[in-house]
Amino acid sequence: MTQQHLDERPDQQAERHADRRTGQDGTDRRPYRTPRLRLVATVLFAVYLVILAAAAFLPLPFEQTPRGDGPRWELTLRDPDLLGSWEVQRNVLMTLPLGVLLPLVVRWRYEALVLTCVAVTVTIETVQLAVSASVGWAWRAFDVNDILLNTIGGVLGLTATGLALLVARRASLPSPRRLLPAAGAAALVAWAVVATLPLGEPPLPTPAYACDEAPVGAVTTLPGGASAYAGTDGSVCVLAGDAATALPPDVSTGPALTSEQPDGTWEIGAAQPHDVERGLETGVELHAVDGTHVLVWAAQR
Repeated sequence: MTQQHLDERPDQQAERHADRRTGQDGTDRRPYRTPRLRLVATVLFAVYLVILAAAAFLPLPFEQTPRGDGPRWELTLRDPDLLGSWEVQRNVLMTLPLGVLLPLVVRWRYEALVLTCVAVTVTIETVQLAVSASVGWAWRAFDVNDILLNTIGGVLGLTATGLALLVARRASLPSPRRLLPAAGAAALVAWAVVATLPLGEPPLPTPAYACDEAPVGAVTTLPGGASAYAGTDGSVCVLAGDAATALPPDVSTGPALTSEQPDGTWEIGAAQPHDVERGLETGVELHAVDGTHVLVWAAQR
């Protein structure tokens, strides 16, 4: 502090601090957040964290039937088709409130807010992997695509709140140096949008050729004498007696074929790891197949 500042009267010091909080056009540089708004945002943020934890970690491992051996992880990055399956959209919407509410609760730089969104989703995936390793079966999978989609959702939320505060404050844009993290986040969202748009001819669905190939991994034995193995494209070949059918990697959860055996009728089907509770009866045991993420099951009818 200079001698000139020490010689200032209290009213002059208050005026100087006020000048720092306002721009050249007289607009307030401080975030447009009243104490009441911050209180409401904090309460909503706490409720959101509880809902986020429930969506990420429920049902708990001891409430489900064990399936597979050991933890699973997916490290192959895919194009984020935002208009694709509900699983993709759910991962984006899951962290959208995080980006909307976080800037209203804490006063951090934009870079720190973006890193927090990334850290939250990495923490969730890491905890899921650690719990799967501790219980000895694939309770949840560590998926880099979930991290990407969660980050996109958080960035979209940050953008929405940032634009709202910018309009409310009627402030000018920040310096170019401060815009670099925002530009990187915008590039990430733009890539997701471009990857979603149907450019050119739509690609033909990839056929499942597992039954025309040798198994890429170990053959999984199912109850009732059925078996299953994976092909090179991630599809699954299900064998039951003289019947065989190939299932694509994105097969819907449900039955695939019926087999008549000496001990009765058996129904064999598949399930997606994120959709194991839909279309399946309680108590149906799921089996992992080496070389694919698709789970298979067999139940006597």
